[in-house]
Amino acid sequence: MLEPNLIPRKAERTAIRVLDGEALILVIDRGELHRLNEVGTRVFELCDGANSMGAITQEIVRGFEVEEAMARGDVELFVTQLVEVGALLLPEPD
Repeated sequence: MLEPNLIPRKAERTAIRVLDGEALILVIDRGELHRLNEVGTRVFELCDGANSMGAITQEIVRGFEVEEAMARGDVELFVTQLVEVGALLLPEPD
């Protein structure tokens, strides 16, 4: 489980292009291309190194009219997946 105060950020060696509300993300070091839907694109955009997981969840709740518990679980799963493919980074534990 990711803590609500955790602040994800984009990995430096990624390239992103948004077309018709959907992002294409290239993870340069892996040579992998990932396509995100509208919600995933918004989550990725919010992972700018300034927004916490809690703030990202609240933005998804407001923007997509989804229940907070569902949004929290979906955002956590999605961020975890993007970390696994190298598109996002999480801060090192203290």
